[in-house]
Amino acid sequence: MRRLAAHSCLITLTILAGAGALVPGAAQAAKLARPARPAHVAAAKWTKISADTGLGIASAGLFRTSDGKLHVAWAEKDSGSYSLHYSTVGAKAALLGTGTIVQKWSGISAYPRLVAGPSGGIRLVFTGGNGVTGSPYNLSAMYSATSASAGAKWTLTPGSMSQSESVPLTDTSATTQSDGTPVASWPGGSGVAYHVGLDPNTPAAKPDQSVPVTEGAGFVIGTTLVRGSDGSVWVAWFTESGASDQGYWVAKVLPPQATKVKAPGSGGASLSNNQPFQAVAFAARAGGGEYLAYCVPSTTIECAHIALWRAGAATAAMVPGSASQHATRVAIAAAPGGHLWVLWYDTSQNKIHVVRTNAAATTFGAVQTLAAPPSTAELDGLQAEGSQGPLDVMALVLQNTSGSTPSYWDTQILAQLTLTGSPSTVSHNQATTVTFTATDAGDPVAGATVSFLGKTATTNSKGVAQITVPKGTATGKHTATVTKTDYTSATFTVTVS
Repeated sequence: MRRLAAHSCLITLTILAGAGALVPGAAQAAKLARPARPAHVAAAKWTKISADTGLGIASAGLFRTSDGKLHVAWAEKDSGSYSLHYSTVGAKAALLGTGTIVQKWSGISAYPRLVAGPSGGIRLVFTGGNGVTGSPYNLSAMYSATSASAGAKWTLTPGSMSQSESVPLTDTSATTQSDGTPVASWPGGSGVAYHVGLDPNTPAAKPDQSVPVTEGAGFVIGTTLVRGSDGSVWVAWFTESGASDQGYWVAKVLPPQATKVKAPGSGGASLSNNQPFQAVAFAARAGGGEYLAYCVPSTTIECAHIALWRAGAATAAMVPGSASQHATRVAIAAAPGGHLWVLWYDTSQNKIHVVRTNAAATTFGAVQTLAAPPSTAELDGLQAEGSQGPLDVMALVLQNTSGSTPSYWDTQILAQLTLTGSPSTVSHNQATTVTFTATDAGDPVAGATVSFLGKTATTNSKGVAQITVPKGTATGKHTATVTKTDYTSATFTVTVS
């Protein structure tokens, strides 16, 4: 109920201020649904990258530039006004800088979005009102600001990205077409509204477009736009209540709009309300396919388990480790080579769980478990960005310190290597060659270094490396270690008898 009340308040504030995918078969879905290995507990060094925001319903804009830096846009409620700020995060979640984009507005987007900008820069897409009568930035339209790649200096762009003058302050999204044209979306009218391109007029002269929802349906929540590897643009959202419409939906909007499709088992009138409480977890996979991660409800449980679904497929796969019945705040991120990361927060454990697929998104690796940021009393949002390899996990956290309000925290994790060896037991009476295999969520990892008994070997294209145990090696257990840049190392024990 807290979400709905606050959501309505934000919409009111805005008004005042403005005064065809490839489909995997059943066999592939069944393969993806196989349980993963036991969870791996990963070390998490969290960095606070924002001030206390004063906002419990919020979602940061994330964009990674070619230098590997993660740029974050976030909203703050000031004393009687609102502002947008930026933070720049480097390797190992190091905070490199922070500053202000716009300030002292009477209303500002709690869901600012960052996308690629002109000439290699960054574009901010947001809504709100600056409280200045007659100003074009006081109409609650969708606005834009741009920055050079460093993200430290921002300039408001003339014009707008909506004809609407009642864009809500939450649940907005943005992406770009292949040619750099920005696209924005938001809950609007009788469906999911979207607008293509930056119009020189405010409000835009070009009409907004819309993906309709069933008449009488409830709130549209958490719209998320992505651009597929083929250049198509897709939107996903959650429709709350409204009979059969309740649940998670996706639709291709460009080029031309296609019929919306509901995710399997994602909701219904007789099922518990499994709204995401944040932006819908939707990502375009490198190599093809648009993937949605979401809670599957029962009649009494909001999240019986989490499903991963390729848009258009007849079935969805169950995410391993997600059936605790306490999962919430589901997030997803695409990784190089076709891998996907799925994340969620477990309220009963106060922990974040992360699992990675193989490159084909057909199997899962081991689940990694992270302790929540220090002194977490409530986790109000979970996001992730992994487009260049390492995964930045972004959490909006209310700490259990007196007077605190939610703030953004970041940690960075790496893909987890797995090392196996055969044979695992050898005799000291003869020399024996052990064949080691390094994998990432089941995929062979080439170029990894295996260290064993003072020797090293590099894995080949099949992830295989061989090291010989000499005759006369001391009996007992000996540990082999595999390492590679951008991966967490793994070990395997060989017993010499």
